[in-house]
Amino acid sequence: MPRAVDARVSPREHREPARRQTPSEDGGTSIPILAAGPPAFAGAPGPRSIDVPVGTSRPELVSVLICTRNRPVDLERAVRSILASTGVELELIVVDQSEGDETRDVLARTPHSGALRYHRSATTGLGNALGEGIELARSPYIVRTDDDCEAPPGWVAGIVDELRRRPTAGVVFSSVVAAPYDHSTGYVPERRYGHSQLVRTMRATSRWRGLGSGMAFRRDAVAQIGGFDPALGPGSRFQASEDWDLELRLVVKGWWAYHASNLEIVHHGYRSFAEGRDHATRDWLGIGAMFGKFVRCGYPAAFLLGVREFALNALLPPVRDLLHLRFPRGFARIRAFCRGFASGVSTPVDRRTLRFAGPATDSRITRSDSAFSCA
Repeated sequence: MPRAVDARVSPREHREPARRQTPSEDGGTSIPILAAGPPAFAGAPGPRSIDVPVGTSRPELVSVLICTRNRPVDLERAVRSILASTGVELELIVVDQSEGDETRDVLARTPHSGALRYHRSATTGLGNALGEGIELARSPYIVRTDDDCEAPPGWVAGIVDELRRRPTAGVVFSSVVAAPYDHSTGYVPERRYGHSQLVRTMRATSRWRGLGSGMAFRRDAVAQIGGFDPALGPGSRFQASEDWDLELRLVVKGWWAYHASNLEIVHHGYRSFAEGRDHATRDWLGIGAMFGKFVRCGYPAAFLLGVREFALNALLPPVRDLLHLRFPRGFARIRAFCRGFASGVSTPVDRRTLRFAGPATDSRITRSDSAFSCA
């Protein structure tokens, strides 16, 4: 049973305030706060820029993090929904890895009351973007969602309340529900919880694993495991599973996860069935690599969980097709899982944090990889 952890994290438990960033220091453009006012972009150099020390902890504040790449229209809807949150004091941090300035321009036009912070990143890969966002956050409680999601007004306050009420939980996931779409042409990834549950073991995450588009976590808990693994997630070497990986690593290190059925966020990430095949291949590459990493580090429960996941959700579907005299589908999943598992087992791992120690990003970012979304 994990140790009891005081939910109140003092500023002393976090890093000292960092000095002000400039474009030449980190390769990106850090905009601490976009000040309220007319469309003039407050984050640009000039008298309207407001500097706030990065890393300063404010326990009453909640940090909301959205990472984005080349999806300004969807991002605007997500940002507006978060800024309309009720019952909570928040800062919204947008980490932008886009190729152009469209995202920056959209945010410049977005009305707000000083809660919006923009960071132009020079990195690639969702794991790297998440790491930068956590560094910028000033709260011990960080909420993460995706740029193609839409949050109800009470969602941020609700998911943080669930986290605060459970000092043994390092992460909380909410349900992720699909926005209306045409079921005959494609799908929207979602995760609905039938009931709430405290997840204490690796095996329990298989049925109840959460999606990164609806999550909140303790900054100190995630810091203990070195943050998200930058080798996992869209744009990275292994392209997916950064959310499940974080949940497993927290459980292994003594924290619990909580899945809240009373909260939900809306996902607009529609994919055609043709796009879904590529999406599934990327997902299974990441799943295989993640399990390979845990097996390399000597976790037998991970091996059993990986075998179960592979058998039920990758191997069984084409077998079922054959038994029903249908053309078998899903071989791409099998190949991707095996390829990812082999790479995960053979890639060096930092055993303290359980993060991959090899190259993190994948330079072969395709069109389908150019936006961050939940699995």
